[in-house]
Amino acid sequence: QPLSPSAPQVSLLFYVAAFLVFMSVAATPFFIMERQVFVRERANGWYSVPAYVLANFVMSLPGLALIAGISSILCVIPAHLNGIGVFFIDLFLSLLVAEAYMSVISALVPHYIIGITLGAATYGFFMLCEGFLIVKSDIPPWFIWGHYMAFHTYSFRPFMVNEFKGIEKLDSFLWSSGQEVIEFYEMDGYSIENDMLVLIGYALLLQLIFGLILHFVHKGRR
Repeated sequence: QPLSPSAPQVSLLFYVAAFLVFMSVAATPFFIMERQVFVRERANGWYSVPAYVLANFVMSLPGLALIAGISSILCVIPAHLNGIGVFFIDLFLSLLVAEAYMSVISALVPHYIIGITLGAATYGFFMLCEGFLIVKSDIPPWFIWGHYMAFHTYSFRPFMVNEFKGIEKLDSFLWSSGQEVIEFYEMDGYSIENDMLVLIGYALLLQLIFGLILHFVHKGRR
């Protein structure tokens, strides 16, 4: 039997949602290297925590948008995926959350190797629970909290719904329509907009936590 034409699409979407987010661990050393500068300048009265967090957030936006844009073009067009606009927004928001999460990790750990290790371990756990390697109903009840906590869940689902919703016929021995793919992965009834709002909430919450850590831990007192 030939391979299902839709199976490579699902694997590609998982790869995008997992790998590009995973690469955010590379940002860990940068804040740790400039953390002493922040502490010194805060002690001198030149830096404030809200201004620093806001500036750090705003300055990351162009780079993340560029990465999301180039990745969207390289993935969507050659692979003939659907909805490049939704693909780009979902990927951009996912990278935004990942960047904020690694900022939190970087503010907590004493060395960047520890930060990279913690980030990689967390992302590996999130990848396991997001709904591709194991669907939601197969996750044990004592482990289901990982599915809801993982922001990968709210990143992967819009990719899948955007790609398969509305496809009435698939040339596949596994599924006859896009709706069957969505139902197989137990993503039926979920809204792309709601999942993206969750990602925005995650990004804002993590930025707030980052600011609180800077305020109470890295006080910059002489």
